[in-house]
Amino acid sequence: MKRKIEIPRFTWWDWFLILGFISVSVAVSVLKGNFNALSFIAGTCSVLCVIFGVKGSVLNFLFGFLGSCIQGYMALKSGLYANAALFLLYNVPMQFIGWAQWRKRALGGGHEGIKTRWMSWPQRALLIKTDDPQPVSDALAMTVAVGAQFLLTFAFIEQWFMWIVVNGANLVMWAIAATRGVQFAPIMVVQYVFYMMNSIYGIVWWSKMSKKAS
Repeated sequence: MKRKIEIPRFTWWDWFLILGFISVSVAVSVLKGNFNALSFIAGTCSVLCVIFGVKGSVLNFLFGFLGSCIQGYMALKSGLYANAALFLLYNVPMQFIGWAQWRKRALGGGHEGIKTRWMSWPQRALLIKTDDPQPVSDALAMTVAVGAQFLLTFAFIEQWFMWIVVNGANLVMWAIAATRGVQFAPIMVVQYVFYMMNSIYGIVWWSKMSKKAS
């Protein structure tokens, strides 16, 4: 029997992220005089993706797939080739793996999130040993995001700490792109600011879910 996909209830924080991103994105676009529908749709999909991710909902991967496809295209058009490869060649396939994994780890039929877990010390040591961040923001974002997406797929809480690094690197990268007049950049900067806040919230929420699973 197939399990029904539950839509989690949004909290005030979730609505703050959604409405905050939309409001700030529109305001930035008006001030810049160059509203771009593609980047707005990508940003909205990605914000919904991370919100559903915090909630432990498989819908995270549906919006993650849409957002990754669009952002991969935008990164390619902007000349950020490592970032484009990350989205199109890694993130997109991982959405399908993540969907399957999270369906297996559902709590309470799916309406209570998923069974999250902390990594063991040997696993953490392996992660640190194999991590090879580069000084360039584009390469740093790609390198750490590969590990973060893997940990997200298999429901490890440590992924949120890695997303903080990824979001910081992307903020720098898109801020530089904005100074160079890249069309998509201003909304991407806004998007990663909201991502950063959500990553901190994710640590708290997933820690609570791990206690339910124990």
